[in-house]
Amino acid sequence: MKKINIIITFVALALFAVSCETYDDFNAERKTVVGFTSPVDNNVNNIVVGGERERTFNNVLFVSDIADVDREFKVVVIPTILEVADPPYVSTNPENFSFDATVTIPANEQLGSITVTGFGKSIVDPRGEYFSLAIEGGGNVVSGGRFTVRVRLKS
Repeated sequence: MKKINIIITFVALALFAVSCETYDDFNAERKTVVGFTSPVDNNVNNIVVGGERERTFNNVLFVSDIADVDREFKVVVIPTILEVADPPYVSTNPENFSFDATVTIPANEQLGSITVTGFGKSIVDPRGEYFSLAIEGGGNVVSGGRFTVRVRLKS
């Protein structure tokens, strides 16, 4: 019985010693992750040939932390990755769209919006053509999810 008491004492001391460990080597620098969420409807539809149509996508941008000041992030075009279709979906020409070059997350908020404009200059595919956006990473910013938009002519 005395051996069990000694073993329990050693186990308790070992647990206590391990729990006092410090994390001096932990990197305390936190990165902000910013990315687009996946909206259900990410289309700019009914664009007239030669015309334009604007759409604001509300609350499609998410930032991982909250700050007490407005924060601005740069938006960039990235290669579009689409599902396989028969025939394949088409990435659109840059002349067929424009978007806010930067997005602002208001102070004490985690959600933001972006405005996209579709132009009916050279859209050929009647199913619509696609482009993808992302937040530019760097410094303390890590780019999160992409945002794929379809621009489609009025049928």
